Amino acid sequence: MNGLTAACGLALLTLVLSLVLKKDAPAIAFLLTLTAGVLILLQAFRTIGGTAQRFSALLAQGGITGSLYLPVCKALGVAVVVRVMSALCKDAGQSALAAKLEIAGAVLALSLCLPLLEQVLGLVADWTV
Repeated sequence: MNGLTAACGLALLTLVLSLVLKKDAPAIAFLLTLTAGVLILLQAFRTIGGTAQRFSALLAQGGITGSLYLPVCKALGVAVVVRVMSALCKDAGQSALAAKLEIAGAVLALSLCLPLLEQVLGLVADWTV
């Protein structure tokens, strides 16, 4: 919870400073926002390590192999990266580039999940035979 409080506090402080600086120094306001975003993401990535280990242990207890949930985790990672990069593009006034990035991310996420779909179809085929 402390991480969430710190992230929200940093975001609020950055928002206020960015709004003040945006009129006179838009480049500095953008860099301030970018820096705050990177710091918030670094905090989130520090937290995700322990969460991933607990998630893996929980799935192992249920007898679920990594080959079943790894594609979903990869697709989630792609979605997070694409969302952040798309927001950065939109903040920089490049909404067309952001839209193309979102399409590319969707295609990549779908391609990452194809092995999972193949396994599911294999299980269904085994049940019907």
